[in-house]
Amino acid sequence: MFVIEAFKTLRDRGPYPADQVVKELDGSFAFVVYDSKNGGVFAALGSDGGVKLYWGIAADGSVVISDDLDVIKEGCAKSFAPFPA
Repeated sequence: MFVIEAFKTLRDRGPYPADQVVKELDGSFAFVVYDSKNGGVFAALGSDGGVKLYWGIAADGSVVISDDLDVIKEGCAKSFAPFPA
């Protein structure tokens, strides 16, 4: 629930940049929230680097994000990379 509340703060009330909201979190984590209301995506990784995310572009042009590199390789062929830290 914290992730959803942080996202709502950023979207609705907060003048804070996303990195300010998640920089106080400690531990191994990664999450992606898709806001169907406005089509926005909010993604974050823990600063300890314990969880890796990868992203790529599928053949149909959609963005694919996963912690499983094999899923990304299969769905995105040659168009993939580690998620920025």
